[in-house]
Amino acid sequence: MKPFYRDCFPPYLQPGERLIIASDYCHNAALPFVPAELRTPRPPSPLEQRVRGALGNALGKVTKPLGPAISNRLANNPVTRAVSGSAGNSAPRPVGKEGESVATYAAGDFGVQGGRRPDRDLSEAVFEIQDTIEDAASDAIERMMYGKPMEGGWSSMAGRFLVDLTNAGDEPRFQALTDRRLIVLVDRNKSWLNGTPKCDLGVAVPRTNIARVTAHSKAITKGRFDVTFIDGSWIALGSLHRANMEGIVAAFHQGV
Repeated sequence: MKPFYRDCFPPYLQPGERLIIASDYCHNAALPFVPAELRTPRPPSPLEQRVRGALGNALGKVTKPLGPAISNRLANNPVTRAVSGSAGNSAPRPVGKEGESVATYAAGDFGVQGGRRPDRDLSEAVFEIQDTIEDAASDAIERMMYGKPMEGGWSSMAGRFLVDLTNAGDEPRFQALTDRRLIVLVDRNKSWLNGTPKCDLGVAVPRTNIARVTAHSKAITKGRFDVTFIDGSWIALGSLHRANMEGIVAAFHQGV
């Protein structure tokens, strides 16, 4: 157990709790996204508030004086006047049944209500289908590489574990097994200059809620292990290093 990992956890241990093993945490990319209705809204940080305020002020100063100037330049522009004149002299639109206007969809003509041209509707539909196919293919590849990442609904122990970890915010960086709990810490550090982690508690579950911890069989994910809870649900966790994964699995089954 490296001191770099071990030294992150003492502030989050309960009185008398003993740290057995700590390691890096590698997030499984195939884990499902937590639904929006289960996510806790996170208030913006002080830095985000300052940035938003500065951007709002800057945009306000830029757009207010430019609005009238742009309108005047467009109105007095010869090209704008020529286009307006040609539009006024254009032929009337054909009329459909019961007096309904039919859009001509000439080049640059989007109708009175700003409707889209049929070819644009078709192209957007094609792109949406393509994105859906690409997402499905990506999910299939991830499942092939990583295997099934979780079993159980969002109300199961595995589901609540992932919901709590997601709602903790920021990136999970470290995990540890103690004589009482499985703990995952997140990194609150937002600095680009100082890479020292600023750890905070992400999620912790009692060992009494865990039925077993097993190494994953696929060699391509040699740092993955699966945590099975007493309700039968399970979730895939992992490390970048096989030795760390094997240490966690061994420590759980050796007992305390």
